[in-house]
Amino acid sequence: MIQKIQKCLVFSMLIVLIIPCTGQACTTFLLEHDGRQFFGKNYDWHLGSGLAIINQRGITKTALKGRRKDPVAYPSWTSKYGSLTFNQYGRELPSGGINEAGLTIEVMMLYETQYSKPDARNPITELQWIQFQLDNCSSVNQVIETNSKIRILHKETPVHFLVADKSGNCVSIEWIDGKMVYHTKDSMPVKVLANNTYKDSIRYLNRHKGFGGTLSIHHTGISLDRFVIAASMLKQYQSQPEKPMADYAFDILKNVSQVSTQWSIVYDLQKLRVHFIIHSTPNRKIKFVDLLDFDLSCNGPVKVINLETDLSGNITDKFSDYSREKNQKIIKHAFSNTSFVSNMDDETVMKRVLYPETTTCDN
Repeated sequence: MIQKIQKCLVFSMLIVLIIPCTGQACTTFLLEHDGRQFFGKNYDWHLGSGLAIINQRGITKTALKGRRKDPVAYPSWTSKYGSLTFNQYGRELPSGGINEAGLTIEVMMLYETQYSKPDARNPITELQWIQFQLDNCSSVNQVIETNSKIRILHKETPVHFLVADKSGNCVSIEWIDGKMVYHTKDSMPVKVLANNTYKDSIRYLNRHKGFGGTLSIHHTGISLDRFVIAASMLKQYQSQPEKPMADYAFDILKNVSQVSTQWSIVYDLQKLRVHFIIHSTPNRKIKFVDLLDFDLSCNGPVKVINLETDLSGNITDKFSDYSREKNQKIIKHAFSNTSFVSNMDDETVMKRVLYPETTTCDN
């Protein structure tokens, strides 16, 4: 009987370790030193195409309806902040980004996720949850407080988030058994997140040298080991801050990269500069954008750029006007190449394509 239990436990651990090693793995962290914060993200996925989008302040919108019915009305709001986001599944539905207040959010898969069942709060999709926060919040505390007003739709893709602001506050946000679980300040000793729950990741980290345990670091590519590598490199930088922070952040991303790593992104939360490498292109040089170089008011056209454009260095002046055709192209490519949405009907796809045209400039 004991042997059977042991086998079951070993099998369960293998499942936990192996699943996040697929093409749906990502790693995020917040590097801090001398009052500055750099947020790093490896986007590990099966697609590298997409758009970087400049989202304007003063835009009134009502959330895009999800694929399943919900008994409560979707939220409406007017964006307080402009932002830069990375989008594959449509404008207003980013996988991450930064706003002009320095708030930064990135998403990762988490298979244990169970969102809340329908209640009185307004529902929103898991990707537009990111845009909602960037539109409305300037701090981690404000993001946490929105849980009393909105909820992610019950059957959306299982993900969790790392969020940081320019004060250095950081939070992991996940939904376990239908309830938001978050770790911040004293409950967040290490500002890293991958594809296991934060609680399980810390438990695993504490078994390693330098964190109270005896295990050595292993470069297996699994989520828990990527968490340990990033945590160890953050700790090392605090004792030997010899390298520029942006360069060191890219070093961390290189050490936790996967075959499936499509984007490596480093956000400078003070300067509002976004550095990124697109690994799906032959040109893997660093590009960067200064958010405040754009007119973030809604008086002019929305600006976008194809992420796979063959450029390097400052690409701020290479952005062009948004069009329905550009949105349609990335959405159709993403949907047709993503297994769990590849059978989506044309009407649902076109709703995403046309959705930005339902938003209006508050001026």
